Order: sequence, then C-alpha cells, then structure tokens
Amino acid sequence: MTGLRNRDEGQVTVDKDTFRAALGQWPSGVTVVTTLVDGKWHGMTASSFSSVSAEPPLVSVCLLKGIYTHDLIADSKVFGINILAADQTEVGKVFAGMRPDVDDRFDGVAAHTEQTGVPLFDHALAWLDCRVVHEYDGGDHTIFVGEVLAAATPRIAAPLLYHSRSWGQFADQLPETAIVHETGLVSALAGHPDDAPGLTSALAVAGVSSPPVAPTIDTRDPRTIAALLEGQTSATSRERVLVLHAFDPAAHDAVVEAVGQLAANGVTEVVLDDTSGDANPLIVRQRLADVSVRIRPATTGVRLRDHAGIGMANALAALKSGATVFDTTLGGVDGVVATEDVLYLFDVLQVGHSADRPAVVQVARHLRATLGVPLPSHTHDIDG
Repeated sequence: MTGLRNRDEGQVTVDKDTFRAALGQWPSGVTVVTTLVDGKWHGMTASSFSSVSAEPPLVSVCLLKGIYTHDLIADSKVFGINILAADQTEVGKVFAGMRPDVDDRFDGVAAHTEQTGVPLFDHALAWLDCRVVHEYDGGDHTIFVGEVLAAATPRIAAPLLYHSRSWGQFADQLPETAIVHETGLVSALAGHPDDAPGLTSALAVAGVSSPPVAPTIDTRDPRTIAALLEGQTSATSRERVLVLHAFDPAAHDAVVEAVGQLAANGVTEVVLDDTSGDANPLIVRQRLADVSVRIRPATTGVRLRDHAGIGMANALAALKSGATVFDTTLGGVDGVVATEDVLYLFDVLQVGHSADRPAVVQVARHLRATLGVPLPSHTHDIDG
C-alpha cells in the first residue's frame, strides 16, 4: 500500500503529502473570508467553507491556526463569506497573497457592510454575514461555525472553482500567458534548403523559437513509452515529449495514463499531437481536462491540425483547458495550425505572449513568395 506510515502505537495513518494530493482531487468553490477588527477590514482566500444547517442557518469555515485571519476571527467573533465568480480569479489571488505588490487587498473591490460590519463584496456570486456561535478544535485548524445573519446573491454567473491547485479549471479561465513554437517550417522547406535558415532566423528574431526535436511516444504502441522511460537519464529528464495520436477518440485512457507516467518521470513539457486530425473542440476539452490534472507540475502543450478550418476552434478549446504551449507551423503549410493564426487568436483574447506578430506576418509573406503559392493560413494577409 502506498502513502501509509506506521505510528509508534502501531496504528496506520496516511502521510501528509498523499492526504493533500487526495483532497486536491475534490473540486471546490473559492471564497474570500473577511472580518472586522478595530474598524479595519481584513480578508483571505479560502476554499474550506461548507454549509452546516438550514434551521438555524449555520455555515462553517476551517482556518489554519496561527495565520493572521484565524486569530482575528477568533477575537472578533464575526466573519463574512464572499463566494467568487469565474471572472474574479484576480480577486482570489490578491486575497490569497499571490500578488505581493498589492498593499491594500480591498483596493478596487466594491464592498458594503450589513449587521456585523464585515466587508461583503457587491459583485460576488453570493455573500453571507455571520457571527461565530461555535469554535471546534480541528487538528492544525479551527472550525468556526457561524450563524448567518444576512445573505444575498448579487449575480448569476459561473463560479470560480479550485481543483488540484488550479484556479478556474472548469470555469473557462484563459491563461495569462502562452508560448508559441514553430516546429514545421524546416520540413516544409525541404525543397528550398537555401531559404530555410533565413526564414527560421527571422522567426527567432520575431520571438518565435523552434525547440529541439522532441522524442515521441505513441500510446497505441506501449513499447514506445517503455523505451523512452527506460532510456531516460538525468540529462534528458527535463525534455519535452511529443505524444502522437493524442486525440484519437479511442485512446483517452491510454493518453492520460501515458502523460501521467511522463510527468512522474521528470518530463516537464508534454505536447499532445493531433497526428491523424482527430481533434474537435469536445475531444480537446475532454482530453485536456484529464491530462492537465495528471501532468502537473509539467506543462501541457498541443500541436493541432487545421483540417476543415476547425484548427482555431480547437486552439481556443485548448487554451480554455490548460494548454499553454502551442506547436505551430508558419503559414500552416504542413496542415498544422499556422503560427500567425495562433498569435492572432492570442491577441484577440488578450493572452500574453513574447512574439512580435507583425514581424511574424512579414516572415509569412516571405514564405509565400518563396513557395510561389497561397498559404493555407487565415491571417497572414489580414493586415494587408
């Protein structure tokens, strides 16, 4: 049995890391717990909140002993619960202390007070104004049970969710930044070997790199996975790996299991390749939802094809589902989504990236002149 240890008295208990990993699989909402001490507002992000009773109306929140907000609520005997919406990720991160440059956590947050005087967020999905009626010892936490004196639901919107250390995994949160690689141009220019170096150099100057050729596995052939894992050394444990046929509708479990093995063996970037053009937005969402959980802390990437013009829909689905690395081909000349198209999508959605898209578009136009044929991409001449 894994994750177990023996206590001195002979009892068997779960170790801390396994316990936390197991609880991390339970998705929860995100709240900001607030209180009032000496006329000053305080608050912190917490997910350990639960309803207790409808009659009388009681809720509970569990706070780690010794943290500042725990001691404040223990003294003030009042607290507020603000349930955050999907578009309030930044609010949650501020009150979680993840924005150290923010001096006043309440700056820019519209809030009011009810009976207890604690801050209640005007734009939360719901808020509850509570006074502490019970305190229970809960190991390294204290369980505060509060009587709800007032409550409201100001908005109807999707909730902000927390799962396996990921914010809003199921609430369509876009990443703040993403990376675009160019991986197909050299092969596409096999008939123009003199032109390839200049074009790839120009792309690099424009902020689009071409990573080293990655080792590949095919989940339809378990021998490829075993060969890769058995051959890994400390020098290659940080490599990116390309998973072929990763969106085969019949390969869901095999892909999820394979990427879990890769992440457990030190691979830090796994790219799911739409080798046979199987991907559609639904498959992309389903595949990445499970892969992203299994792969952490490794990074999830995709290499999508643009068959039937569905490439950008798949790229959007991938962005919403945890992918932050996109392998592309300039101009889309090999059937993979075009570099300039993906960058255009990022710009429209305000997803940050390091590329200079106008410069990339210029390189795409040079590619069109080199090949002497129209490019399959949709945006290389959109600014022309």
